[in-house]
Amino acid sequence: MSNLRVLREINNYTQEYVASQIGVDQSTYCKIERNPRVLKAEQVEKLAQLYDVGVADILAPSVSISFENTQKGYGYINNLNEEFQPEAFEKIIAAKDDQIKELKEQIEYLKKQNNQLLALLGEKR
Repeated sequence: MSNLRVLREINNYTQEYVASQIGVDQSTYCKIERNPRVLKAEQVEKLAQLYDVGVADILAPSVSISFENTQKGYGYINNLNEEFQPEAFEKIIAAKDDQIKELKEQIEYLKKQNNQLLALLGEKR
């Protein structure tokens, strides 16, 4: 899951809303959310301003949430949303669980393919 999706869900924003804030349509924003590397500099700045985070947080390859120093004004969570809701954690965890399940399925599929290839190579020798 991209940082952009996590930030959007934590703030309870829709893709349509975020898209309108950075000046693109929803389908374009959906593509950006899946592949943040296609962001223009001005879009990165607008997203950082919208979510009240640094540009580095928008461009970071993975989600980084700090649970230390979570008093008001400190820590990543408070910078994202002063009224952080536990449901956001549940969404993040559920998404990660789905991602883990998908990856395990991909691993099993690749193992089967690998075994088939090894068997074919063994037959040719």
